[in-house]
Amino acid sequence: MKQSSAERGLSAYSIFLLLVAGGIIGTGVFQFMKFTHTNPFSAAFIEETAPVVTLDESPLGIGADAVALKVSVHDSGSGLDEVIVRISQRNEPKELLRKSYKDEHRLDETFQIPLNGKQLGLREGNAELQILAFDRSLWSNGASISKSLPVNFAKPSIVVVTPQQNGVLGGSELVFYKVLGKTPRLQGVVSKSALYAGFPAKEWDPSFKSYDNLYVALFPIPVDFKAEKDSMKIVARDDIGNSTWAPFNYRVHDRRWSSTRTALNDQNAERLRERLATYAKGAGIQAQSSGDLASSLRDLLRAVTASDNALIAESLKRPEPRKLWTGPFIKPVGSAPGNSFGDIRTVTVGSAEIQKAQAPGVRFPVSSRTAVMATNGGQVTFSGELGVLGKTVVIDHGFGLSTVYGNLSETSAPVGALVAKNQPIGRTGNTGFAVTEGVHFEIRLHGVPVSPNEWWDERWVADHIDNKVAFVRTEVVGGAGE
Repeated sequence: MKQSSAERGLSAYSIFLLLVAGGIIGTGVFQFMKFTHTNPFSAAFIEETAPVVTLDESPLGIGADAVALKVSVHDSGSGLDEVIVRISQRNEPKELLRKSYKDEHRLDETFQIPLNGKQLGLREGNAELQILAFDRSLWSNGASISKSLPVNFAKPSIVVVTPQQNGVLGGSELVFYKVLGKTPRLQGVVSKSALYAGFPAKEWDPSFKSYDNLYVALFPIPVDFKAEKDSMKIVARDDIGNSTWAPFNYRVHDRRWSSTRTALNDQNAERLRERLATYAKGAGIQAQSSGDLASSLRDLLRAVTASDNALIAESLKRPEPRKLWTGPFIKPVGSAPGNSFGDIRTVTVGSAEIQKAQAPGVRFPVSSRTAVMATNGGQVTFSGELGVLGKTVVIDHGFGLSTVYGNLSETSAPVGALVAKNQPIGRTGNTGFAVTEGVHFEIRLHGVPVSPNEWWDERWVADHIDNKVAFVRTEVVGGAGE
């Protein structure tokens, strides 16, 4: 049957309307995709998986000082739509962050948010931290994290007990102090941006066993300390970040450093290069070992020295909080050291300088394989092979004090062993960056090399250590103690 002209017109008109409607819908979909950065035809648009919210760095509480809040959000499907971070107290929410992703497609974001309780007008008590994240799916899937944080603006206070500390560059010193009000999470002496941790004094002397707020810190005076611009102070910080500091009386005496030169002939330089290159390869240390002899030896020496220091630091990162030594230290062998601590040592190959640095320790030359003794009581934290130091033993004596014995031919003290003063721990040798027989010896305080001459000196130990302890015992305990 043939359609009438009216019917044909109606059909064409219907098609036209459908095309117009399709165009409008298509334009709408296009504009929706353009402005929302989403694809309604993708599976992600109808996903039901919520974003993942992670609190990477969270304070234990909110104190008088600003603390950092690190938040990461991730969505593997349609992407992030909005992230909100807020803190509330007594039903009064305060917005810390609100970010919308209407104009971009983002799957991951990390935020560093400062949290200052006083600026936010928080009161002491508790506050509720909330983090919300929503995605771009049809259902706007959401995820949240909530955490209750204590709010306390009271800071600990510090009272210095020992009246005066007198030291020299490259030396060691000791200070007693009380931390009142709160039990600190960390405390100690700060110098040149480094913290030299203190320890409970009751672990030093049983007379102080009833004084939980009394602390003692052994601290180094680095060789590069500048009295005219650098300073030292005692700091304490509680669990939620409240920190305080106090000055203490000290005097740092300058000292002059001697200079020494060591000239390596080509034969010894080549032997040392091969030795360091072999160690570097086995340890996975990236260093230049090609080119001229002096340049490659210089690069190897720099890289392997850094590796040695990192391994020693790792072995000492949890210092023993007990005093394991008694009285002055002894020398590791019966001979005299061949150099002084802090000497500015220059090593050359021909006319090329391959190293110029202050000596972190002393070297004892000997004529034959000699037993090396522990210079005081302690616990072995490293016993093995290093690059520049060769076969090495490291002993932790407690309270941040340690000794290093290098260039040995053999070691006889395993890691974890408790050793006594004058107990054999190995034998002298010429391993590592050494061409003659001997033992390299260091005393380190919180990882910083210090002069061993003080610790060998009975009078210095009495004046700077024992007499201070006796003074504090009298001041705090009120008598000679137990």
